[in-house]
Amino acid sequence: MPPPDPQPSDIATELRSFLHTGLPVPSTLTAPALLALSGVALRATDPRSTASRARALDGVLRWQLAQLKHDLADAARILFGASPGTAGASLTDRRAAAAQAAGYEVHHFRKRVEPRLCRLLADMLAADSEEVTAVHVAPPMLTAASRGPLHLPADVFAWEAVEHERMLSTLWAAIYALRAELLDLARLISMDAPASDRRRAAETTMWRYAQVLAAADDYRTAYGDALLHAETTLTPRGMARLAGWIPPLPDDVIDHLSAAAHLAATREDFLARVDAADRDVWHTAISTTSTTERTAS
Repeated sequence: MPPPDPQPSDIATELRSFLHTGLPVPSTLTAPALLALSGVALRATDPRSTASRARALDGVLRWQLAQLKHDLADAARILFGASPGTAGASLTDRRAAAAQAAGYEVHHFRKRVEPRLCRLLADMLAADSEEVTAVHVAPPMLTAASRGPLHLPADVFAWEAVEHERMLSTLWAAIYALRAELLDLARLISMDAPASDRRRAAETTMWRYAQVLAAADDYRTAYGDALLHAETTLTPRGMARLAGWIPPLPDDVIDHLSAAAHLAATREDFLARVDAADRDVWHTAISTTSTTERTAS
């Protein structure tokens, strides 16, 4: 059983020390609590490596700071070096700029505001670890090819194992493609892009979601409604949650999307196969407001 996650108070303490360096996280960072977070370890390419965990921590910190919704959000991003032009700046300079952005005198900001920001971020990191642990399931590990093409023994068990990994890889590929489109849609909404661009992105997102459903249904047909060799309660179709927020849809619409994705070779082919009523359901469900708040959560 993995060790319990550090307490938010310990995380906050290390965040205050980390401020002396700020982002980007150095590969030699000494911060046992931060590097021990489940949300960090599970995102590290090699959890046994401190440098790999440091790179994962860098991504987690930047993501949480970007997600931060608070009156002091801009000040927090400046203080930690996540705002443009602040990476690598001294703590003195970042603190002065953050205090100015927040409207505080710099000494008051250091003594009173910084601890609050560190505790706020610590709570977010702890919540992230709890959430990612609850739904975590890892994609197949990739390794750099060094010995030429793959060669399998003439063994039915090897063939079965490869077929399972092939179907799982197809599912994960669809999930990552969906994730990319959810992020693009959120970006366009944030930029207040033209409605035609947002609608096109929403339909591309629907296509990618349908591909996840199709891959999940193929997996479910072959192996059942549970992922093999994974400690998760997510079903194959539920794996779409790992890409980000997806609007709830009626079961029949979900079935129609999956069926269309099975038959379509391209995005345009898929859209031509989707019933206009189902497409309207999707556009209504993935409304601008809800997507802005929830996409890529």
